[in-house]
Amino acid sequence: MLRGYLAFSDRTSRAAETLAVLLLYGFCALMLAEVFARGFLSTSLAMSWEFSAFAMAGVFLLGAGPAMRHGAHVRVTLVLGALPPKGQRVLEVAAVLGAIASAALLCWIFTSLFLNSWAKDLRQSSYTATPLIWPHGLAMLGSAQFVLDLVARLIRTLLNEPSEQPLPKVQELHDA
Repeated sequence: MLRGYLAFSDRTSRAAETLAVLLLYGFCALMLAEVFARGFLSTSLAMSWEFSAFAMAGVFLLGAGPAMRHGAHVRVTLVLGALPPKGQRVLEVAAVLGAIASAALLCWIFTSLFLNSWAKDLRQSSYTATPLIWPHGLAMLGSAQFVLDLVARLIRTLLNEPSEQPLPKVQELHDA
């Protein structure tokens, strides 16, 4: 059962990081279009700022879990280095439990926002009137993935397995 959960978490984490990359490319394309429009057309693409802000929120939240999974997050290891292995493990478990509680609260908040936006058909207060279920949905998915990845990290720590999976090298990606 635990192996099934870890496999599920790894699959959804890969999907989240793929969506985060697509949003990042979209964000960059919108900003380049904005620069082009201002520089050559003397106008602004008003929706570019709105959609870019939504995309950046999605990139941040959808990428948080996968970044942690690959060890790309910022970590202070000063205390860990001073502890014996058993103490390191206890501290790691305590830290992950605190992170799960915080991430679960964040997920609950974003889920409430999403459900409220959906029930009331809330829209952005701009001329584009973007339905807020889209950005709130991205935030909800990203925060839920973060919870999934944190629980997977806790399971791996308790099973005495490496909790971080290094990114494949470029050659390994090319050969696959």
